[in-house]
Amino acid sequence: MWKKLLREWSVTPKLYKRLCYFALVGLSLIIITGGAVRLTQSGLGCPTWPTCKGNQLVAQYSFHPMIEFTNRVITIFLTVAVMVASAAAFFRKPFRRDLAWLSMGMVGGLVAQVILGGITVLEKLAPPFVMAHFILSLVVVLDALILYYRASNEGTLSRPIVTREVIWLSRIMWAALTFVLLVGTAVTGSGPHSGSPLAKRLPFPLRDVAQLHADGVLFLIGLTLASIFLLHQSRAPEPVMRRARTLLWIMAAQGVIGYTQYFSNLPAMLVEFHIAGATAVWIAMIWHNLNLFERSPEREGLDDIAKGARPLRSLLGPQIAATD
Repeated sequence: MWKKLLREWSVTPKLYKRLCYFALVGLSLIIITGGAVRLTQSGLGCPTWPTCKGNQLVAQYSFHPMIEFTNRVITIFLTVAVMVASAAAFFRKPFRRDLAWLSMGMVGGLVAQVILGGITVLEKLAPPFVMAHFILSLVVVLDALILYYRASNEGTLSRPIVTREVIWLSRIMWAALTFVLLVGTAVTGSGPHSGSPLAKRLPFPLRDVAQLHADGVLFLIGLTLASIFLLHQSRAPEPVMRRARTLLWIMAAQGVIGYTQYFSNLPAMLVEFHIAGATAVWIAMIWHNLNLFERSPEREGLDDIAKGARPLRSLLGPQIAATD
C-alpha cells in the first residue's frame, strides 16, 4: 500500500523547494511574533499549557490573553506547514536522503520548541527558559535554511569557491555572532521587558551586559570587514562579494537600532525591530557561509577526479555531503 502511494504521489524538486521556503519564512516569523508577546507583557496571558487557562482552551476576549493565544494559533499553523514540508521530502522525485534527514531535524526542533515553550509558561517566564527558547528557535531556523539551500541545489558534492582563509574567517564570524546573540539574550533577561510583571530578572547589571553585547557586535563587524577585504584580494566571485556586503549592511543597521534603543530607554517597538534584525543577521550569516561552496552532482565530481581536472582535496572540501 505504501509503495503504491509513493508511486502515485510525487513532489517535484521545484514544489519541494517552495514548501521549504514557506517553512523557513514561518519559522523566522514566529521569532518575531514571540517577541511581540513578550514586549506587550502578554507572556502569561495564558498562564497554563496546553490550555489557555484551567480547562479553557480558547482565551477570553482580553488584550494579554488574546495576544498570547494568537501566538499559539500561529504556532499551530506553522507546525502544519513544517509537517507538510517534511512529509513532502519522502514523496520528492528523485528522493534524497539528506533532505529527508534535514526535514526530520526541522520537525524535531519544532516539537522541542513547543515543549520548551510550554515549560517556559509553567516556569512563569524564568529568564533561562526564555533565553533557551530563543536560541532553540534560531537553531531550527538554521536547520530550515540549510534544508532550503540544499533543496535549491541538485548537487550533493560540495566544493569551496573561495580560499581556505576566507572559509575559516567566515566560521569565526559565525561563532562571534553566536556569542553576540547569547549575550543579547542575557541583556533581554536583565532588562525591563520580562514578558510579564510576575517574571523574575537575571541578577546582572543591565549596563554591563549591554556593554559586553556592544563590544561583541563591534568585533563581529570588524571580522566582517576583514572578510570582505580578503574576498576582494582573492578575487572572489561577485555573488559571494555581494552577499558579504549585504551581511555587513544588515549588521550596520542592526547596530544602529541597538544603540538607538539603548539610549532611548528600550522602547518596545525598537526592541521588536532589534529582534527582527537579529533574526535577519542570523539568516544572512548562514546564507553567506553556505554559499562559499558550490554543489555539483556526484557523477560530475567523480568524472572530474578521473580526468584530473581538480585535486581531490580541493574537490571534497571541508563540508562534503555526498548523501543521496
